[in-house]
Amino acid sequence: MRRVALVVVAAALVAVPAAQANGDPASDVLITQQVFIPFEAPISNSAKDELVKTVAAANERGYKIRVAVIAFTGDLGTAVSLWRQPQSYSRFLGSELAFVYRNRLLIAMPSGFGFYHGRKPVAKEKAVLAKIPPGKTPTALTESTTQAVRALAAADGVVLPKISTGSSAWRDRAIIAGVGLLVLLVLFVPARWLRRGRTRATPEPD
Repeated sequence: MRRVALVVVAAALVAVPAAQANGDPASDVLITQQVFIPFEAPISNSAKDELVKTVAAANERGYKIRVAVIAFTGDLGTAVSLWRQPQSYSRFLGSELAFVYRNRLLIAMPSGFGFYHGRKPVAKEKAVLAKIPPGKTPTALTESTTQAVRALAAADGVVLPKISTGSSAWRDRAIIAGVGLLVLLVLFVPARWLRRGRTRATPEPD
């Protein structure tokens, strides 16, 4: 009986950290990945690709950084009270990741950027980020986050290569154009058919 009780207690202790992590989506992802991008936010593929590749290039060149894009309150999970508080959330998320990652952490919200680097001062990084306006839509926020990563790395003497996402950008534009054409067809073609039908139904005067 005592052995069973010990097993139950051990299982409970293991489950507590997992439950806490599940409450914060970014902490789940950034444990193993360099970038957290909201799962359901309408972000263009080109913006996603450019951010992921830019962060990867920064890490490859020795500028260790992980990034979380927080576009909506739902992206914070149980930390929703920290919405519009990117600096506070950066400290919160940094403490969540501390057992696996203790280097630079960039948070992007429509209200601004947050930066955390453990116990190291971050005044220089905050000054760099203050010059970059955050995007207000999910795609624009992701693009401004890429700009922020490049600026932070440059301030530390690390020049990042220009990332080419031409194929993705072309695909995104093609999709947008196709949707626009479909909307025009739905709005105007039935009306034209209706007018033509009425014209045919009108009897000619004797």
